[in-house]
Amino acid sequence: MPQVSVVIPCHNAERWVAETVASVVSQTGVSFELIVVDDGSDDRSAELASATAAGNVTLIRQAASGVSRARNAGTAAASAPFVQYLDADDVLLPGTLAARVAVLDESHADVAYCDWQRWQRGEDGVFGPGDEVHRVLGDRPDLELLDDAWWPPGALLYRRALVDRLLPWREDLPVIQDARFQQDAAFAGARFVHVASLGLRYRVHEGGSLSRRDPVAFIDDCFRNISDLQQRWEASGTLDEERRRALLRGYSFVVRSYFQRNRAKFDVALKRARTLDPRFIPDGPRSLRLLSHAVGYRAAEHVAAGWRRAKLKSW
Repeated sequence: MPQVSVVIPCHNAERWVAETVASVVSQTGVSFELIVVDDGSDDRSAELASATAAGNVTLIRQAASGVSRARNAGTAAASAPFVQYLDADDVLLPGTLAARVAVLDESHADVAYCDWQRWQRGEDGVFGPGDEVHRVLGDRPDLELLDDAWWPPGALLYRRALVDRLLPWREDLPVIQDARFQQDAAFAGARFVHVASLGLRYRVHEGGSLSRRDPVAFIDDCFRNISDLQQRWEASGTLDEERRRALLRGYSFVVRSYFQRNRAKFDVALKRARTLDPRFIPDGPRSLRLLSHAVGYRAAEHVAAGWRRAKLKSW
């Protein structure tokens, strides 16, 4: 029986997938099964993955349906007590799977998360080491993961028993499904344990993350996620004061972002935020908050927008 099921969703990743698969095959001190889900690729991704693994791979092909459905399909085929999700362009560092399994076995925790490094393209076109991310979660991982904490999927190892409680991966959150899976683990009461070593190279592509390439979709996902969590916590009676404040911080970002892009969604998001705080004013510049107290938040945003337009014209 394998100890770890490594699930790799793959769509048109022939430039990277061989290196990704090789980083799994070279892991030592742990038994694993490799599952690659080809999500409608029209390149040689699947063939390269299979060749790099010397055929020791479960290859699943599906019509292009998105990364969440690919991960769900891969998880359904997995048989090990631990599940490692890995994007098809990221790289596991040597020994990291064994280190994560050992920490989970020793601590009896549910999720092991390691330090990771951004792998960035240089001026010569070659990817090389960037910033290292070292962060340790505190006593309220549910709040940190909702606010600003995040790990690439390849930096976390899950117990399968927990994964079964969290499934499915959210297909309705195409941009932030990985963040939501981590949040759901915390909301389910999972214990997180830190592996104090670099375990992943996270490839940063030109144009940045999907959230930067499609900011409207990112804002929509954030609003859907926050609204969903508010409803869940209110229905279960678990909306404590700290969670309420964390939701309001999320609404601050969403409301201000929608004002600049979609006034209809701005109205909906503002109304939703004010169910938590009838006097809600988003976080922002001190001048905006002072003006909001004087003339109301909506009017203050309109004044601020007019000021920005006038400033652009003066340039």
